[in-house]
Amino acid sequence: MRLVIGFFRTVLTVWYSAFWCGTALITLIIFPNSSELVLRKFAKKYWSEFLMKWIVGAELDVQLHPETEALFKSGRGAVLVSNHSSYLDINLAFASTPTPIVFIAKAGIKKVPLLGGANERVGTVFVERGNIKMAKQAIKKLEKTLRNGRSVLVYPEGSRFKTNEIQPFKKGGFHLASNAGAPVVPVYHEGMGEILPPHTFIIRKPSKPVVVRFGKPIYSSNVEELRDKSFEAVKDLQAKLRH
Repeated sequence: MRLVIGFFRTVLTVWYSAFWCGTALITLIIFPNSSELVLRKFAKKYWSEFLMKWIVGAELDVQLHPETEALFKSGRGAVLVSNHSSYLDINLAFASTPTPIVFIAKAGIKKVPLLGGANERVGTVFVERGNIKMAKQAIKKLEKTLRNGRSVLVYPEGSRFKTNEIQPFKKGGFHLASNAGAPVVPVYHEGMGEILPPHTFIIRKPSKPVVVRFGKPIYSSNVEELRDKSFEAVKDLQAKLRH
């Protein structure tokens, strides 16, 4: 019975996600200046918050460090670096982050008809390894996105992991953050791996609230230092939560 309910929950999640992603894409094509509506209403409220609460059935326990809360209230965004454990992590990020969020994406997405233009309009930062010209453009794009009060989410582990141990961070997003002088906010969440583990597509009913912790902003112009401090900060958030 649980398997059947879980399968139905998964099908409903896919259908609901396709509807709102499609709606957002069409809206951005017809109304190029609707990015604020798309991020705050479509992505956060109607898609992610509703999905997490009423379809997945997850209760969220979110806490922000006072300095991070003040940063968001000031109208400036940040580079968010978080652990990654589930396909639903993006919805969790939209639902739990007070500020609108966008992502760092591969340059190839920019060339995809319709999708590339939609991502461009909401402030997505495009990168291409080894392309110096695009790197400079990405830094300028990141600065503009943060000034507009939007945060840029990065999963520096590189992919979802089946272990509870946080994997070493890759440098990519930290290069952009250090060059743009952007604050980096460490984020740790726990509970999504139980709901949708990496080895299955069946969404399980959560047995406890999903916890999200936003740490203190980190500033540094040194890439390695920024990466290492962020890694230790995320691990520290995990340790404090578990003890």
